Amino acid sequence: MRYHITGSSQVGVMGLKRDTLEGALKKANELRQQGIYNDVQIIDIETGDVVKEPLPDGDQAGN
Repeated sequence: MRYHITGSSQVGVMGLKRDTLEGALKKANELRQQGIYNDVQIIDIETGDVVKEPLPDGDQAGN
């Protein structure tokens, strides 16, 4: 599978591709830690779905 990583900033938008989910998660976390990009998301190229990422510290998302 392949994944797109998207994010936006005051200057513009960026998009990256990664071949594995592990690589996409790692890069998305790096981008968030930099604090430059807002709204960082991982999108599965095959389905077009936004990947639900695990929360830090093993927390569960409550929808």
